[in-house]
Amino acid sequence: MSQETYSIPSTPSAQFDYQRNLVTRCTAGATTWGIPAAKLTALAAPRATYEQAFVAASNAGSQNPSLTAAREAAWAAYVPLLDDLLKHQVINNAAISAADKVALYIHTNGGKSTAPAPAPATTPVVSLVPEEASMLHVVYADSSSPTVHSKPANVAFCELAYKVGDPAPASVVDCPLRHNTSRSHEAMPFAPEQRGKAIHAYARWVNKNGKLGPWGGVVTAFVP
Repeated sequence: MSQETYSIPSTPSAQFDYQRNLVTRCTAGATTWGIPAAKLTALAAPRATYEQAFVAASNAGSQNPSLTAAREAAWAAYVPLLDDLLKHQVINNAAISAADKVALYIHTNGGKSTAPAPAPATTPVVSLVPEEASMLHVVYADSSSPTVHSKPANVAFCELAYKVGDPAPASVVDCPLRHNTSRSHEAMPFAPEQRGKAIHAYARWVNKNGKLGPWGGVVTAFVP
């Protein structure tokens, strides 16, 4: 019987993206995935401390060794909770989709092996198209072939990091929400109270091995 395992990135910026992606997906899928609310509640305070320390240490105008040390200490206190969530709630959870598992760096041991694909080098060219109420359709192409609405070879899906409402984000770090789309023109739903608000989004490719491409530029649209 094959068993799943996971890997958490080792660089600070990738760790930040990974933990935000993990918590966002687990919160959205908690009911379907059977994740107890207490597990997610326990993450809230250490996550807030870590994210605050990460942002402070990432500010080029105020970087110093003490801020870097504070970020590392906050991560050291936070990561055991992420490990616990992954080990006991996420890996080998049949309710979680293959796309979500790819995005969370979950791998299968004992299955048929495939040659690893390199991380994507190009970026998605994305439009958010309104066609019906409370829906935007994610239409994408690749920066290497912008007239063709398809993913590059070995890419599993396009990941959006986004923020609903103004002000516009200064970077991906300011986008707390995530959405995956595996086909161009798939619908992206929004809550009724979000209608009329701006959505600001960055996009990147994620390949079949969970390797991440670079983020593209910000795209802005309005929820119809």
